[in-house]
Amino acid sequence: MTEGSRRVGRYVRMVAHEGQGARLADTLLRVADGMRGAPGCELYVINVSNDEADTVWVTEVWADEEASDRALNGELGEVGIGDVLELLAGPPELVDITPIGGAGLPG
Repeated sequence: MTEGSRRVGRYVRMVAHEGQGARLADTLLRVADGMRGAPGCELYVINVSNDEADTVWVTEVWADEEASDRALNGELGEVGIGDVLELLAGPPELVDITPIGGAGLPG
């Protein structure tokens, strides 16, 4: 694998306005549906926090940085980025990672 085509991933923590966690999770599930056909999207999973009702985590894995940029800067299916942002109590927290393999990832 060359440096320019290295897989990229991220964990994104989003906190909704009080009482809006379920709505945020539902909206992000609709975003995930739109990502199913996105070129280079290897994983886009929505997770809810077990101990923080208004916190939702997104786990992303992309074939490379270009695929991530292309998908996340484009249309999100039927959901616009504004639909997500209006539910947030603050900016999303991002943790960038480099996936190197494991169950569920293409070889």
